[in-house]
Amino acid sequence: MPEYFKGASRTFGRGTTFMDLFDKDEYAEQRKDNVYYPFSTGDEWEFASFISRSNMSTRSIDELLNLRLMHLSFKTAKDLRSRIEILPKGPEWKAILWRTEYPTKSPLTLYYRDPLECLQYLLSNPLIQDHIHFTPFRLWANSDKLMRIYTEWLSGDVAWNMQARAIQLTAMTGNRSAYPLLISLADIDMDFRAKASHHAFLLLSLLPIAKFLEKNPEIRGVLASRLFHAILDFILAPLKTVAKIGHMMTDPLGWRRYSSTLAQLKELEQAIDPWDLPAYIKSAKALGLNGVHRPFWRDWPLAEPTDFLTPEILHHWLKMFYDHLCRWCLEAVGEAELDFCFSVLRPHTGMRHFKEGISKAKQTTGREHRDIQRYIVPAIAEAAGITKPFLTTIASLVDFFYHGQAPAIDEDVLDKMDASLGRFHDHKQAILDAGARKGKKGPINNWHIPKLEFLQSVVPAIRANGVPLQWSADITEHAHITLVKDPASHSNNQKYEAQICRYLDRQAKCRQFDLATAIQVAGVEFIAPQLHPIPEGDDDDDEPSSFITATADLLDQIEPVTVTNLAGTHTGRAFVNYFTESSLLLAGKFVNAPTPYRTFTASDGSTAFHLNRDYVGRQVPVDAAATRFRIPDLRASLAIYLHRAPGSQLIIGGKRPVLPDHILPFRKLEIWHNVRIQGRSFHDCNKILLPETVNACPPDGAWKFGRGDTVIVNTDLESQWPRSGLQGHTVCQIRMIFRAVTPRDHRPAPGTECFLAYVERFNIVPQTNPQGGRKGIFPDRASGMYLLKRARRSDQSVMGDIIPLDRIWVAVELTPRFGKVADRRLSKETSLDLCEEFWLSSWFNKELFFSLLQS
Repeated sequence: MPEYFKGASRTFGRGTTFMDLFDKDEYAEQRKDNVYYPFSTGDEWEFASFISRSNMSTRSIDELLNLRLMHLSFKTAKDLRSRIEILPKGPEWKAILWRTEYPTKSPLTLYYRDPLECLQYLLSNPLIQDHIHFTPFRLWANSDKLMRIYTEWLSGDVAWNMQARAIQLTAMTGNRSAYPLLISLADIDMDFRAKASHHAFLLLSLLPIAKFLEKNPEIRGVLASRLFHAILDFILAPLKTVAKIGHMMTDPLGWRRYSSTLAQLKELEQAIDPWDLPAYIKSAKALGLNGVHRPFWRDWPLAEPTDFLTPEILHHWLKMFYDHLCRWCLEAVGEAELDFCFSVLRPHTGMRHFKEGISKAKQTTGREHRDIQRYIVPAIAEAAGITKPFLTTIASLVDFFYHGQAPAIDEDVLDKMDASLGRFHDHKQAILDAGARKGKKGPINNWHIPKLEFLQSVVPAIRANGVPLQWSADITEHAHITLVKDPASHSNNQKYEAQICRYLDRQAKCRQFDLATAIQVAGVEFIAPQLHPIPEGDDDDDEPSSFITATADLLDQIEPVTVTNLAGTHTGRAFVNYFTESSLLLAGKFVNAPTPYRTFTASDGSTAFHLNRDYVGRQVPVDAAATRFRIPDLRASLAIYLHRAPGSQLIIGGKRPVLPDHILPFRKLEIWHNVRIQGRSFHDCNKILLPETVNACPPDGAWKFGRGDTVIVNTDLESQWPRSGLQGHTVCQIRMIFRAVTPRDHRPAPGTECFLAYVERFNIVPQTNPQGGRKGIFPDRASGMYLLKRARRSDQSVMGDIIPLDRIWVAVELTPRFGKVADRRLSKETSLDLCEEFWLSSWFNKELFFSLLQS
C-alpha cells in the first residue's frame, strides 16, 4: 500500500518536448517534404542505420557502397558519417585543456557534457514515460502501516525528506570506474535503468588519467584523488546551481517540472596549507582522511556522503567476499582440499564449473565471484579446520549479502540483516583463532577492513535510498564496453577520446532520429492532451483523440527501423516467455503443433515447461528404457502410478501397494533428455524469470550413472511454491523424462495424458529446533542449510516413483557432505550418485534463497 507525498509532482505548463526539438532543428524545413532528410527515403535511412550500427571497417563500407547494385545518395563512409552528424543533436561534447598544480607527463584534456543537458535529454525521451515517477512514496505491507517496504530510490527516506525541504523531482547518480563518468536519473525504474539497451545511462565525461612526474607514490595518489574531485567540481557545477535555485525541465509528456538535485557538506577547517603535501598528508592520515581538501560535494545543498554513498553489490560485497571470506576458507581448509571439493561439484547448465578449483582462478569477475559464493558454505561444512563458529561466521555474511540483494526489502528483512551481521561479529574470533586471516607478512590479528566497516551502514542506507540492487555497478561495468571499449575499437588509436565522443554522438543522433521519424510518419502525438494547442474555431470541449501518453502504446503505433534496440526489448538472444507460448498454444494459434503440447504451464500457473518438439531417437519399449536408464523398478513404478488415483496428493516412495501383476496399457515410451523450466519472481509474480535447463540423461561415457539434476517437487497442491517453502514439497533427483505412447484407437489411461518423470527422493535429516525442544525439519544451526539423505527402501534400493512433469517446481543444488576430507574417488559426474548425504544450499540462486526462508 503506497503513501504518496502530498503536493508533490506539480507541473507548470508546457515545455519543449522531444518532437519540438526535432521540429526546430536547422534542417526542419527540408524535412517538411522529406522527413528522412538528409537521406532520400525511409529505405535509405534504414540501410544507413544498419551500416552505422555494424562493426564494418571504413574500407569495407566504402567497398559495399560502391557496388553497382547500390543506388544510394551517399557513396562513402565519410559521406555517411557527415550526414549522421547533421541529424538533430543531443547534449554536445566539450573539451578543455586541464591544468594541474604539479606537472604531468603529458597535457590533460577533459571531455565532458553539460549534466543538465544530459538529464533533460533523458527526461524528455518518450520511451521512459512508463518507467519514470516523480513523487516520493512510502510503501507499506498493509493498511495498518506497521511494516514498511523499501524498493526504488523514491521509496526511501532521503527522497521523502528532500521533498519536504525542496521540490525535488530529478536526481543525479554517477559512477566512476576507470575512465568514464556516467549519469542517469534515479526517478527511472531500476529494472528499466539496469538494461543497457535502454540507454538510461549517459557518458557525462571521459576523466583524464594523469601521470604525475612526482616521485613520491603517496603524493601521486593524493594528487590523483584531488584531480578527480576538482574535475567533478567543475563538471557538476550546473547541478549545484540547480540544487540552490531549482530549474525547469520538461518530462516526456511535455509538462514543465521544477527540479532540484542532491548534496551538502560543511567546509573542512584547514589549519595546514593544503599544498604543503607532506605535512597535509600526515595530518590527514591521522584523521583517517585521504588528503583531498576540497571534495566536490562540499558546496552542494542537501547532499551528505552518508546519503549518496550507497552500498554497491559488485565492487563492495562480491569483491569483499572474494578477497576476504573466500581467502579465509582457503587458508582454513587448505587450497588443495577446497579446490578438489569445487572440482567435483555437479555442473549446472548456464553456470561456471570450477574444474581446476578456485585458488588459482585468474581474471575472475563478479560473475565468478557469484558462482563461488553459491557453493562456498556447503563446500567447507565439516571440513578439517572448520569449526562451527567459523562456519557460522561465513554463512552469516553470505546471508547478509543475499538478503540485501532483494528487489523489495521490508523491516523484517532489515532485522534479519542486522541479525546476520550481529552473528558474524559474535563469532568472527573463530577466523583469527584458525589463523585464516593472513597478509603478506603473516597472520593478521585485527579487523581493519574498510569494506567490513562499511557493512554497518547498509541497513540505514536502505532506509534512506531504497534497495542496493538499484545501485549495482553491473550496468555501469557493461557501459564501459558499450560507451568506451566498443567506440574505441572504431578509432585509429590517435586521440581516441575525441573519436569516442564523436562515435557516441553519432549513435545517439541515430537513435533519436529513428524515434522522431517513426513518430512523425505514424502521425501520432506523444503529449499530454491538455498541453496541445487547440486550433482556432474548434470547440474547447472537444479533446483530440490521437494523443498517446504511454510508451507501450507508442511502441505499438510506430515502426522504427531499429525497433529492438529502440524499445530495449531484445539484445542478443531474445528473452523467451514460455508462459505466453503456452497460452498461444491453448488458444489454437499454432494448428500444426504436436500434442500434447511441448510447452505448458503448471496447474497454478506458477511454472512453465518446455520440451523439444521431437523426442530423442525412436520410441523405446518400457523394459528397454529401464535397462538404458538403469531403473530396475520402472515397470513397477508405472503400474503403481496408474493404480493410484491422480489427485492433489502425490506419493513419492513409502510403502508400495501389492499389485498382482505389472501389466501396462502401453508398450513404448517417448523420451526427452532435458526440460526447460521457467518460474516467476518471488517478489513479483508478474515478473518472468529466465528459464533454466534440467537434465535427465542416461548413463553414457564419464556419466556412468547418468546425468539427472536435482529439483523440488510438489507433493501437495494445497502448498504453493514459493510462499509455502518446503512444506508440501520434497527434493528429488530426476532420472528420466518421458511420455507413455498410447496405442492407436485406445483412450489414454488416467494420468498418462501428460508428460511424466521418474524421480528418486531425498529425505531431510531432522535437526535440533533452534528455539529448543524436539528435533524436526529444521536447518543445521551453524550453517543454516538443510541436511538431506538419499531415501532407500528396506532392501536398500533407491526410493523412486513416477510423477507428472508439471509437479516439478525449480532446480536446486545438492552439495555432497564431504566430511573432514573429501573422498578422492568422487568426480563431477559421480559425486551426486556415490554420496549418501548432501547439503541443500539456499545460496544456489537468490530466488531459491528467498523461497527457502519461508520454510
